[in-house]
Amino acid sequence: MSTLAIPHERIVAPPVSFWVDARKRFLRNKLAVFALVLMLSLILVAVIGPLVLKGDYKSARSGFELRRIGDPQAVLGTDDLGRDMLRRVVRGLGLSLMLGVAVSVTVTVIGMTLGGVAGYFGGWVDALVGRMIDTVYAVPYVIIAFSILAILGKSIFALVIALTAVGWLQTARLFRAAVIQVKDLDYIEAARATGASQRRVLLSHILPNALPPILASIAFSISSAILAETIYSFLGIGLQEPTPAIGVMIAGARSSYTVYPHLLLVPASVLILLTISIVLIGDGLRDALDPKLRGAN
Repeated sequence: MSTLAIPHERIVAPPVSFWVDARKRFLRNKLAVFALVLMLSLILVAVIGPLVLKGDYKSARSGFELRRIGDPQAVLGTDDLGRDMLRRVVRGLGLSLMLGVAVSVTVTVIGMTLGGVAGYFGGWVDALVGRMIDTVYAVPYVIIAFSILAILGKSIFALVIALTAVGWLQTARLFRAAVIQVKDLDYIEAARATGASQRRVLLSHILPNALPPILASIAFSISSAILAETIYSFLGIGLQEPTPAIGVMIAGARSSYTVYPHLLLVPASVLILLTISIVLIGDGLRDALDPKLRGAN
């Protein structure tokens, strides 16, 4: 008696969500993971360092002997005013991170707000935002930043305002383009057909799907802000002594780094490690969140 073979139903694996796939893709990028570990280590040093390395790090000391790297009393040496370089560079690291995050948050909020509104509503709203962006782009960003710092003074607040004033443009353009790409898709039309308000459509449906490219740009905006602070402080229009900023320490080493190279080597090494780790994380996020690469490898 023959038996009929009953074909087994093909088992189809459930689709992997975008964010799960992005996380796996990012973790496969060994360079980005290494940069993330390095970045977390630097953040840990910036948070715990000031609690452990207490003591004066601003005041100049009279009658001191300048110490080099490896000295038992000053691991990273002292500067030309007798201040401990380790204490100063740890606080400079925290200051750079705080400034970079503050600028990135304000740039992202302003850029996403203006870019999202322009991309979603279009018409005269898009034209108005576009003219704003073109107007700011027409003026060299250095002139804008210098003018703001000249008016508000040399402070962290003034730096945040100056860097935000010229930093939101790219975020606004990027988010506007992302919103335009998704706002007319079928699921957005379905949400409108069910009676969802424009605010709900924009915040609950468009925003999550237009967000991936912005996440990668956040990392790059942090590194850009840190580098800009260093440049402005080095040129003498940013933070000034005795603030332990990376740029201030690099500027202070100009006259004596040939004799005492650690004065330049220590802050420059921290700046390089910090910016490279952020850029590599941004590259990893960009590759992981690129929809063209979804499902590859």
